[in-house]
Amino acid sequence: MDRLLIIGASGLLGGKLYESCSSDYEVHGIYNAHKPEFKNMHQLDVVKRDSVFKLFEEVKPDLVVDTHAVSNVDYCELHPEETWKINVEGTKNVAEACKMNGCKLLFISTDYVYDGTKASSYSEKDKPHPINYYGKTKLIAEKVIEALALDHIIARTAVLFGASKSHDKTPFPIWIINQLKDNKEVRVVIDQYNNPTLTDSLVHTLIALYEKDKSGLFNVAGKTTISRYEFAKIVASEFGLNEGLIKPITTSELNQPAKRPQKVSLNVSKAEKAAKTKMLTIFDAVKAFREEFEKVRE
Repeated sequence: MDRLLIIGASGLLGGKLYESCSSDYEVHGIYNAHKPEFKNMHQLDVVKRDSVFKLFEEVKPDLVVDTHAVSNVDYCELHPEETWKINVEGTKNVAEACKMNGCKLLFISTDYVYDGTKASSYSEKDKPHPINYYGKTKLIAEKVIEALALDHIIARTAVLFGASKSHDKTPFPIWIINQLKDNKEVRVVIDQYNNPTLTDSLVHTLIALYEKDKSGLFNVAGKTTISRYEFAKIVASEFGLNEGLIKPITTSELNQPAKRPQKVSLNVSKAEKAAKTKMLTIFDAVKAFREEFEKVRE
């Protein structure tokens, strides 16, 4: 049985990985501040290099899935030093520990490495050009991993959502549901397009890539490119909530500290072919999300 180490086990993706893999792998998790209610949890700050190496020697993982990051895009823009330490130096420590211990690294990156100016979808061959600090740090982290020439998978994904009891953040659709259930009006951007990605679907493909011994760079995201506004309307419709409370707003009206790419459409065909899986359309993903959401709330 392979030993899997999840960095960021208290997050939405990390928790879903733990739940999905615990029957087939010996799973260990790393958290920084919030300890999840899983077995084999280890507290670690990835910025502390010596601690990272010590933990890797103790756990001896076969696969490390690194989901950690400062990912609030505006926070990254306003706190560049902290963001650099965690997103770049922390990733470098993890990657070097993987190299030294001979374990495979599966690194979670972002669609924000692209500038969003391409009319058609982005493939792995397209040149990245991030326009905010978060995207810049994630791209540099990718380059750090590639330069070390260790066995790795880099997965660029987008707008993760899912329902889970094991994390404390509120994904976009759950925020929409909560607001609409309280009969509150929500303003959602109509001019930012991405590929919303259900965590279950992402985990399924990531593990398939590992089990098929694939390496390199993959776009792994939802099949549908859609605006946040359209995404919110689909969620409201699926949950039988009042779509009329969702009001369109433009990015410029929000005055956000960090720039957002206007449209990043990820082409996921390389990952689907390599993993022999299919990423979900937005309608299938939201339907599966509702079923999961209802189970979690039982």
